[in-house]
This record gives sequence, structure tokens and C-alpha cells, in this order.
Amino acid sequence: MTTEDTAGSNDRLFSKVFFNALASALTDASGSPWQIVDVPDSDLTPDEADPARIKLTLEGSLRGECLLEFRRTEAAMLVSKFLQTPVVEFGAEQSESLVKLITAGAGLVRSELGQRYGVFDAKASSESEAAVNRTNCVRVTVADDGGNRVPIWMYIDSMLSEQLAVDSKARSAAADVETLIKAVGRKGIAEQINLDLVMDVELNVTLRFGKRKLTLREVLELTSGSVVELDRQVEEPVELLLDGVVIARGEAVVVDGNYGLRVTEVSQPLSSAVLR
Repeated sequence: MTTEDTAGSNDRLFSKVFFNALASALTDASGSPWQIVDVPDSDLTPDEADPARIKLTLEGSLRGECLLEFRRTEAAMLVSKFLQTPVVEFGAEQSESLVKLITAGAGLVRSELGQRYGVFDAKASSESEAAVNRTNCVRVTVADDGGNRVPIWMYIDSMLSEQLAVDSKARSAAADVETLIKAVGRKGIAEQINLDLVMDVELNVTLRFGKRKLTLREVLELTSGSVVELDRQVEEPVELLLDGVVIARGEAVVVDGNYGLRVTEVSQPLSSAVLR
């Protein structure tokens, strides 16, 4: 990160995971290692006239948007590494390839952040308009071992930033309660007293029907109508997770057109699972 960053700590955590995932996706696609590097040339700015822009839209347990800006010359070079073919200039076809690369990175981000934030979807698309709010910005540079450098600007919108902040506050409150419980020593009494302090804290819970590992190639080949087979049989119970921990199991139901869970089994003691 450079001194140009204006984002808060929660946004920087999200962006760090995203850009590391993007570097991993580029490494897998190009066959050569890419990583995030510190950049001394902090006077770099995106193309004033017409930078390449990719919008990332998040839906699910995380909602909001972030806009990525690239200087066109470096975006063309990045796409050439991704396609492993020479690219002279950045155009519509190259923009589609860049969207695919960002989509691959977003898939790794979902896997990395799923236990922290729950299940969410991230859709990448080309964008022509600049970010409405350009004050919440993170800038990084990805580089390969051949000396190629690509500075990227990420602008995070207020909705996503607020959700990241809420999650941070909830985790901080839960950590404070756990510290108090350990300090008291008599855990049973401490749980009853201190749970009242965080009863109104909102927590993200996730229904897990199953999971499956996909290669980068399989992710990029996904299209409308593709079927991804999960590791769970139809008759097996659905799991309810809190921060990656199974707190209940049950049957999937439909309530007023929405999916729901009829709980048949609860972790005991439930308070221990919640405060873990």
C-alpha cells in the first residue's frame, strides 16, 4: 500500500485479500509468478482521459461495489500475460479478457473471505464511468519477476465500506466478551452475564448445501447452464455456519419464495460455538 491510500483499515483488509487473489489468478493463468509490491513512485495517477475500468458488484452476505482502474498501456500488457499472446493496445476484446481475469480473482476472494463474511457473489463487468465517490481509494501494484509493473486503483463504495465496518465491530465486541469470560475463569457464570453485552450485535450466518474445489480453468469455463456437483448427498442435512463454525443442521425449506432452514440439530452448548 502507498501513502496515496485513503481507505480505512477494514477496506484495506478486503482489498489486500482481493489483490493477492488477483496475483494468484494471474500467476496460474500466465505460468509466471506475480505478487503485490511496494511502489516508491507514488506520483503515479490513472489515465486522466480514459482509463480501463472494471466494476466488481458484490451480492449476498456482502453487498456493494468497487471499481478498478488501470492505465490502458499496462492493462494491455496484463491481458497479454493472461492470454499469453502479444497485445498491442487495449480495446473491447482485451476488456473482456480483463473481466475474465478479475472474475477468476474474485472467485479466489470468495473462497478466502467466505468463512469471515459468509457466502457472497462477485460479478465483474466492464465500466465506462468513473467512481461516484473517489475518496475511499486503495492503490497497489502487481509485478512479475520480469520487471513488469501494473498499478491498480480500487474505489470502494459506501455500502460495501459500511458492511465491512459493521463486521469489524461485531468481531471486536465478540472478542471483548471472550476475553472477559477467560478472565473470570468461571465460564458458565461469565457467559450468562456477558452475553447480554452483545445480544443486539448482527452476525452473518450461512447455509451450506455442500462445497466443491474447482481449478482456475473450470472457473473460467463456467457459463449459464453449467452444473457444479457438490460433495453432499440430497438426503444429508444442510449446515448453518457462523464464522465458519457449524452451529446447527436441518432441512432446507421454502418460506414465501425464499430459502430457509428447519433446524433439526443444534450444537451444544450453542453459546460456546457462537463465542468461539
